[in-house]
Amino acid sequence: MRATRAISLVFAGSGATQASWMSRLPAVLDQTHTDVVRLSAGLVMLGIGTLTAMALTGPAVARLGSRPVVVAGFALTMLSLIAIAVAHSPATLTAAMLGMGVGGGVWDAGMNMQASALERDHSAHLMSRCHGWWSIGSMAAAGVGAAAAALSIGLLPHLIAVLLVTAVLFGRGVTTFGGSAGTGPGASGTGRRSPVRRLAAIGTLLFCGAVVEGAAGDWLAVYLHQDRELTHAGAALWYTLFVTAMAAGRLIADRPHRRFGAAGLVRTGAVVTALSIVLVIAGPTGSWLHLAALGWGVGICWVFPAALSATGNVAPPSAVATMTAIGYSASVAGPLVIGRLAHSAGLEAAISAMLPLVLAVALFAPALTGADPDPPT
Repeated sequence: MRATRAISLVFAGSGATQASWMSRLPAVLDQTHTDVVRLSAGLVMLGIGTLTAMALTGPAVARLGSRPVVVAGFALTMLSLIAIAVAHSPATLTAAMLGMGVGGGVWDAGMNMQASALERDHSAHLMSRCHGWWSIGSMAAAGVGAAAAALSIGLLPHLIAVLLVTAVLFGRGVTTFGGSAGTGPGASGTGRRSPVRRLAAIGTLLFCGAVVEGAAGDWLAVYLHQDRELTHAGAALWYTLFVTAMAAGRLIADRPHRRFGAAGLVRTGAVVTALSIVLVIAGPTGSWLHLAALGWGVGICWVFPAALSATGNVAPPSAVATMTAIGYSASVAGPLVIGRLAHSAGLEAAISAMLPLVLAVALFAPALTGADPDPPT
């Protein structure tokens, strides 16, 4: 399926871009003389830019087509990437992060809308595979970033190399996107009415799942080191297993998705995630914690793409961009709330608070029933 392979490159390029500059954040902070307070301001601008752009991407794609909109997002992201590389003050870094948020938000929302359109065209679940390639791009770029830092390679040559490689991936992938108004994912189905109750349930499921996913990414290594007394290397290995399981689970999701449906797959994953959280909190250390890392990653990895697929199959395409924004807002707000809870009640209590959210994912999973792509006739 040429279009599927092509859009996977666009997802991989997005993941690689984000991980490239984030993996060099210590060098960026040193170069710009930015402290934690000013970094927080930059992150706020990044989040505002991303959410605003995601909210506006749906109408833009419906009006102009997906290709010009996503290309514009890509161009702004690349300009912002170089702006980060050459920034030498907190103010310029904040401005560059705002641009990165806007460009990345348009890019992410637009490619998710395109993936949803491909699913309808091919009557198949493709969203998980696309997000799996995003994870692969992110993991590869983070590894390259770590190597660049270890070799003392400057920010500018590193990020210029990222730009060139990403431009090749993006250029090969975006050719299958709709090129003008009336040809993008926003052009078909725009007359469909949104089932408000179902979308509310899907949005709740997506938000809860994104918080649980983000908790593992942002806080688990800290918890395992401080509370479960793992070494730095042991905590890093746990996180590596988690993100690897996430990527692998998404890449192989097509067959279990066809067999069990979105609702069954997400509900089963929620059970696996809940058991894994219990293992993390109360289980023995050693191989059991490694098993919990794999279970948490595989169990939660299907929620985000399944929710986007369901949205695209029951609502106008612009709703996919809105759901993307909901997922992103959860990934931003969730770690902040967990941090506050950890400060007041301890990290173990904060991690335990993920269990009700996993239960909510399981309870709202029936909202995905009947939202799978129709099988080909």
